Amino acid sequence: MTLPHLPFISTRALIVASAVLMTVVVSGCDLFGSVADHRAPRVDIVRPVPGSEVAGENVLVEIRAEATGSDNYVSFVNVNVDGRRVGEAEFDGTSYRFRLDTSTLEDGLHRIEAVAFDRFESRGIAEPVQVTSDNRSATPGPRYDIVDPRSGDRIAGLVRIAARASFGAGTADRIDLLIDGMVTNLPVEASGGDTYIFDWNTESEGAGDRVLQVRAFGRNGGFEISDPVTVTLARDDEPMDTGPGSLAWRAFGFAGEVEGSPAVGFNGDIYVASSSDTLYAFDRYGSLRWSFGALGPMRSSVLVGNNEDVFVSSEDGRVYGLTSQGVGLWGASSAYSAGAGILRGTPALDVNGVMYVGDSRGLLHAINSFDGLPASPAWPIQVAEGSIIASPVIARDRTIFVASSDGRVRAVSPDGITIWTSPDIGPIRTDMALSERSITAFTPSGGTEEILLTVIYVVTESGRIHALSGRDGTSIWSHPLDGPLRSAPVVGADGAVYVGTSTGLVALEEETGSWTSRLRFKFVASDVGAPAVDAAGVIHFVGAKTVYAVNPNGTPAWTYDLGTESDGPVTINRDGTLLVAGNNGTLFAIRTGSVGLARGKWPMVHRNARHTGRLGLDETDG
Repeated sequence: MTLPHLPFISTRALIVASAVLMTVVVSGCDLFGSVADHRAPRVDIVRPVPGSEVAGENVLVEIRAEATGSDNYVSFVNVNVDGRRVGEAEFDGTSYRFRLDTSTLEDGLHRIEAVAFDRFESRGIAEPVQVTSDNRSATPGPRYDIVDPRSGDRIAGLVRIAARASFGAGTADRIDLLIDGMVTNLPVEASGGDTYIFDWNTESEGAGDRVLQVRAFGRNGGFEISDPVTVTLARDDEPMDTGPGSLAWRAFGFAGEVEGSPAVGFNGDIYVASSSDTLYAFDRYGSLRWSFGALGPMRSSVLVGNNEDVFVSSEDGRVYGLTSQGVGLWGASSAYSAGAGILRGTPALDVNGVMYVGDSRGLLHAINSFDGLPASPAWPIQVAEGSIIASPVIARDRTIFVASSDGRVRAVSPDGITIWTSPDIGPIRTDMALSERSITAFTPSGGTEEILLTVIYVVTESGRIHALSGRDGTSIWSHPLDGPLRSAPVVGADGAVYVGTSTGLVALEEETGSWTSRLRFKFVASDVGAPAVDAAGVIHFVGAKTVYAVNPNGTPAWTYDLGTESDGPVTINRDGTLLVAGNNGTLFAIRTGSVGLARGKWPMVHRNARHTGRLGLDETDG
């Protein structure tokens, strides 16, 4: 066979051709000058971390992938588990993210892989990560749910995560926090028996959505995973909402209903008494400091004394005295006993340190706050024929006003003498308010003089609010109120009187003329509780499950959704924070944008955040 003739190729030509091909390979260009870089993308799995334990349907697989060479990009990133593709990760502008449902996997070890492809279909494979999934419990476990933060919340900085036992759930022997499906090793703190707190520092975390869950174990080793709560981590340059109506914090750890308003001491500590026979103390940021168990339900507010001592009455017939550290103030008993009487009102504190509180038998008790003993052998005294449920209030001249279910208000001197008794205006079971107004009085010589008259505002079960004279108990005026539910009254700095009813907030003028209506406005809302007025004149109250802020002219300022009802009055502390105790065991701290309570008058139940219940020197104690 004859071979075809081949042209002679010199050694020099071969060397040149080889150099050209080498240049193409090294430069990444083809023979026509086009870029053809086939180096693989760089890929890393950021989370979960190797060796971690994962659970649930929201395990975040976060991947960083980068194409190599110029004019190149990552086309897509696949996620594989145990060698099988389970989905494609989505790019969020920083990394590629994929939510892995581990409930579809067998419990045990699994291998997670990430494979990135660039525009030239070059493939980069990440170092695989091995994790352990644990989703199936051999026996049922206790059910706990995350109650704070809530889904949709924006968070930043140090975030407090609270988990609480569901109704009827057993005691948790251990509870884990899962962030994006990965079990964390964050320390947990028990708060109030059925609530657990985790503190999560998010400063090193990137912005974006995070899914939170808890896994609670019972003593038998069984566990249950909670429903997911999705929150958003704010960017460093993204401002958080800190305006009026924004949440400052939520606290957890108390059980039972709170019918009184939260009290605040000079040191900023917050006190809440509940129907679960327990008094709770929180610091100014909502951390539970201590709790104290009584022998009966507490349906009143807490009183904070001049030395930061704490006093609270109970249906067990006792007034308890404690230090700000929760230690008994009066020796072993730490309590004054009212005998067979049931106590539901909040003690009012006189300037000389004597507390006054009424009981279910119509007795008025005077208790020395320093030793827990009666102020004198004459006390207690019988002042009413019915039960004294409303808290006494004290005028500037130290006269004590006491309202009873027998429909009468009585004025009592500090030494226990009844000065006057009002006519029957109907049963009284809500707290009263005091105000002072200047009036012109005639002198015996026929002249006139300006005197300061104490006015008592009383809401009766017969559906009226009465303004009574502090001099003799006679009626100055009265006004009808709608609905079966009516709150205690409060008085703003301009003299307006505010009362919550079943159908809305009623604002009444303290003084009227021939052309002035008693009714200033009515703001429509359901089941309005006792309000509080801030230094700007804005009125704050809870209606059903919503906190309302209403301007002095009756227009809405803002609202906040509690997600739960609240039975007690609201409190405004010295920095303008509104405190609300919810029926779900949550204490809410909401910014008002004000500098505190309205000055003078009676801007909240018990007049101020310490709940002294008196006119005089401490008007700005809120």
